[in-house]
Formats: sequence, structure tokens, C-alpha cells
Amino acid sequence: MSKGFVLELIKLSKIYSESGSDKLVIFKNINLSIKSSELVGIIAPSGTGKTSLLNISGLLDLPSDGEVRILNKSTKSLSIEKRNNVRRKNIGFVFQSSNLLNEFTSIENVALSRIIKGYRFIEALNYAKKLLINVGMENRLYSRPSQLSGGEKQRVAICRAIANDPKLLLADEPTGNLDGENSKLIFNLLIDLVKEKNVSALVATHNLDLIKKMDRVFSLTKNGFKEIH
Repeated sequence: MSKGFVLELIKLSKIYSESGSDKLVIFKNINLSIKSSELVGIIAPSGTGKTSLLNISGLLDLPSDGEVRILNKSTKSLSIEKRNNVRRKNIGFVFQSSNLLNEFTSIENVALSRIIKGYRFIEALNYAKKLLINVGMENRLYSRPSQLSGGEKQRVAICRAIANDPKLLLADEPTGNLDGENSKLIFNLLIDLVKEKNVSALVATHNLDLIKKMDRVFSLTKNGFKEIH
């Protein structure tokens, strides 16, 4: 594959061995390359492996076969510690459930992502404040997740995902728990931040209206993985 990609999946497969000699093929021989600032979508029915694909792309899981390359560097032979370092430095995650830490405020949840990367505490807080204000959360800086609506939680989660200045953003049904109006708001916010921060994004969603705004779209089914837009 060519140089200059933020994420490359090369002949990626995920297969589970079940009882006896039976094997469960989640997906097989997936190839995908994502350039800088590119927004790529995945449409996938439940049970076809989209979450597994995102987890492997984000170095949270290992493939059964194939290779994941981040910023033109292979992660295939890296130790767990080095994989964790690559992930912390280069990758941000947004999930269907915001997965915010309940004991921390909005600003603390966002700042923590930057602190883990090595930034000083006060700098991380100031940066988190700036991000949250930018998405209309200036009145919720010191609220805990239990005090936030679903849309507000996802705004915090998106800010947390980009607070460590990632090169790659992975999102698994980021608007799945939201109503139509909040879905559009959160997704437009996600697109704006991807372009503004020069981040590449791989987003799994069932929302066909949102899919239309992607640069490219792929379909993941039991029959394979192919580009449809």
C-alpha cells in the first residue's frame, strides 16, 4: 500500500475457534487505507464484526491474521506496552455509550485524556475548557455525567477523544443512543472537529442520513467488505 496513510488494514481477519475444530469467521481479508483528514464510514448489520474491526484498528484487540499500520508503521510485532503507547499518542475513541468516568466532572474527563499523554495538569484543564466551550458546554464544565443529558455526554466524549490530539478517531455508533435532532448535532460536531483538527476518522453507524456526509463509505456484511460510496 502507498505511503501517507494514517490507518492501513492489510488482509485483516478475525476468526474465533469454537468447540472441536469449528471456527467462527467474524471477517476475513479486509483491506482499508485512510488518508489524513478523511472521514470514512462503515455500515454493518449487528453481528458482522464492526466493533471487532474498530477495536483491532484502535489496537485494543489483535487480529487473527493480517496487519494494522498506524502512520505508516506496522504494529504487528509490538509488545503490549508499545501498542498502548501508540494508542495513547495517536488514537481517540467515541463509543455509543459515552463511557465517561462518573466521579469526574466534564472538564476533568476531558483533561484526563491529555494528562495521560504527558501534558501538565493546568495546561490540560485549560485545553479541556477551551474544547468544551467550543461545543457549547460552557455551563456544564463542572457537571458530572449523572447531571448531563445524552447529547451533552456525547459532546464531552467527543472532546475527550480529541483532547490528546489524535491522528485517528474511531467512533462506534456515536449517535446510536440519541434522538434525531441530537444525532444531527453530534454528528455535525464530529465532522467539524475532524476537519478543524486535521484528524482522520473511521465511524460505524446505522444512520443513512449521516452516512451521506462521509468522504467514503464501506459495507461490512457476512459476505465481505466493500466500498459503496
